[in-house]
Amino acid sequence: MGTKATRSNTTSVDTTLAANITATQNYIPVASTTNFSTSVVAEIETTNEVVSFSDISSNQYLNSEAVNLWINSNMSITQDATTAPNGTTTADKVVPNTNNTTHFVYQNNISVTGPLTFSVFAKASGYNFIKLFSGGSSTCSANFNLATGAVGTTGGSGFNSARITDFGDNWYRCEITNNSSVSGGSTAGGIYVTSVPSNPVTSGFSEAGDGTSGAFLWGAQIEQGTTASTYLPTTSAALVGLTGVTRGINGTTAASASSGASIQQLPFAVTGLDIPIRLKGLTISSDGSGAGRLTLCDNKGNTLCDVDVPDDKLFELSFGGGVLFPNGIFVSNTIKITAYTLYTDFGGTL
Repeated sequence: MGTKATRSNTTSVDTTLAANITATQNYIPVASTTNFSTSVVAEIETTNEVVSFSDISSNQYLNSEAVNLWINSNMSITQDATTAPNGTTTADKVVPNTNNTTHFVYQNNISVTGPLTFSVFAKASGYNFIKLFSGGSSTCSANFNLATGAVGTTGGSGFNSARITDFGDNWYRCEITNNSSVSGGSTAGGIYVTSVPSNPVTSGFSEAGDGTSGAFLWGAQIEQGTTASTYLPTTSAALVGLTGVTRGINGTTAASASSGASIQQLPFAVTGLDIPIRLKGLTISSDGSGAGRLTLCDNKGNTLCDVDVPDDKLFELSFGGGVLFPNGIFVSNTIKITAYTLYTDFGGTL
């Protein structure tokens, strides 16, 4: 069966950047991630940069790398005390004070529909144990051993699961999943720091800290779902975004861009993702402002071919019996193009 796809009759995914981005960061905050797919590359319209991404993330935990801006109970905090997992000196040290009580930092007034996952990167600095706690209609918690990289005791009627992942240099990403929702004054995500494991769910182990021992914390994240997505940093606002981003692919150049800039995931050349497609021909119209280019890729974002179009011309190309691509054909980039049509057949088996 023959078919064709044009830019006018297929649906693209369009949104805008939710914050300024630099030319080097590997995440792109956007106003909405609805209908974005990790199978297809995206283009930042103002710079013509094409990017691929491995994950789509959400983070409701504000100021995720600034523990000093979280709610603090009996902790002293040293900002930017050591190198974080991303190689920057942005990890904070938290030290329980000498009062004989519990010691923790947390955030509330966050609304997330359960199941939700709370995660944080942690590294021992004198004390080897942290406990993650999540409140809401049902509470849950889990202990983590930062010396051995193991999950300890867990508990709570809302408890779903707990995980710990080694990120190198004695850093671990610790996470818990709560089956229930949180909102209002409930503790969305809290972190206790102790010299011994705390009791699950309850306020835990009271001790007088020595004033110097504690733990390094960085990169807290809270999101809907049963596992932590790729970390997405926040400041004063919650964010959604594309994460695990590879910049400047398909021969484009990574560049900075401003909040509000358009970003588009261009339409599929055909609707099938993983079926062989035979490209039999194409027509392309430039916009008259200079030579144009259309780039085709597979469903992994790998470039299949670039088609250069003269200024202010209608370009037509026929492939005779067609060229067979085993994993479909996608439009990954357009430069100075007003319209295109791809003529295809379903290729069948190779």
